[in-house]
Amino acid sequence: MASRAPALTIALTTLLFVPACGDDGGSTTETTGNTSGPTSTETTDTTDTTDTSSTTGPTTGTTSDDPTAAPPTTTATSTGDDSTASETTEPATSSTTDDQTTGPDLDCVTIMPGPFTPELVGGGYDGSEDLGFDGAGGLALKRDDAVVIVTADLQETQLATGLPQVYGTRFATSGDLLVALPQSGDLLGIAGDGTTNDLAGGLDSPNGLYVDTVGRVWLTEFGGSRVVRFDGWTPVTVYEGPMASTANGVVLDEARGLLFFTNYGAGRVLKLEVDDLGEAIGEPVEVLTVPGAALDGLALDACGNVYAVDQGNARLFRGILDDKAGLVGQPELLAEFDSGVANAQFGQGPGWDPESIYLSGNPGDLWRVALGIQGAPIGLP
Repeated sequence: MASRAPALTIALTTLLFVPACGDDGGSTTETTGNTSGPTSTETTDTTDTTDTSSTTGPTTGTTSDDPTAAPPTTTATSTGDDSTASETTEPATSSTTDDQTTGPDLDCVTIMPGPFTPELVGGGYDGSEDLGFDGAGGLALKRDDAVVIVTADLQETQLATGLPQVYGTRFATSGDLLVALPQSGDLLGIAGDGTTNDLAGGLDSPNGLYVDTVGRVWLTEFGGSRVVRFDGWTPVTVYEGPMASTANGVVLDEARGLLFFTNYGAGRVLKLEVDDLGEAIGEPVEVLTVPGAALDGLALDACGNVYAVDQGNARLFRGILDDKAGLVGQPELLAEFDSGVANAQFGQGPGWDPESIYLSGNPGDLWRVALGIQGAPIGLP
């Protein structure tokens, strides 16, 4: 894990506890897009401990029945030599620690609060739940049975045709486009000339894809309750078990050495500590739950906060996280959409706004939400 700058001390005027969704009937089954899979039934304590199969209940905080409310007002005070205090005013701005700062001009103390009004960028991108930036001005989307590369002015170049339903869609650092085919259980690579290659097979409803900055590929198996990384296109199990039931979105926080993934059926985000080789340390721990949600894709901003797409209700949530990836306050509803959304990525490359998050889904609209903060570094060609 990378060394970290001194943390800010965050004093919360109110800390709201979000109950886990499990045996109490909060789980949902997928209604669009994903192949049916097992629904999680375990209940976990939201404190930073390993998961247990029995309900332990909250240990701190006051319960809230409204998961969509904005995070509480916070006051952040620096503990460094040049101590300064920055107090929020109503409406409350989201606050987090500055030890996740990736650049000298990045403000991780005051982050614009939602809700935001999403902008419809384009439509007709059917047949895939995901999107992938190549970092050179292109965005991979799917139109009918073809994968197209779309520029910011919506000019399209066809990359490959004859493809079935696609879930995960991300570029590898080699330049190939990786697509997860849930029906056949294959991971396919598409070269720049449109040539397709079978990279891996025998996967159980492969779904979410993520490529980190050193080129490692991470994937979730929605039907296999498993998260894997690839070693020479051989899947290596990172975690398998009930905590990964209906595993969907996946993203690696390289600064903190944490792998985040969603449990779609239970509407929650989990974190798993991993070492420099990508091996799991311990068991997954719950980060947040949105009752009644079906959480799909994940993204991280440059301050280490997590963004989760509620595919079941076409919404985008944000979790403000502290330096140990503990939830500050409660999940914040950032935007609601007029069509289905499943995955999200921050803008990358010429023409695309790096301080906006872009979302797509099935039936296939492309949306933009201007957040005023950049995404965390990702692997690009």
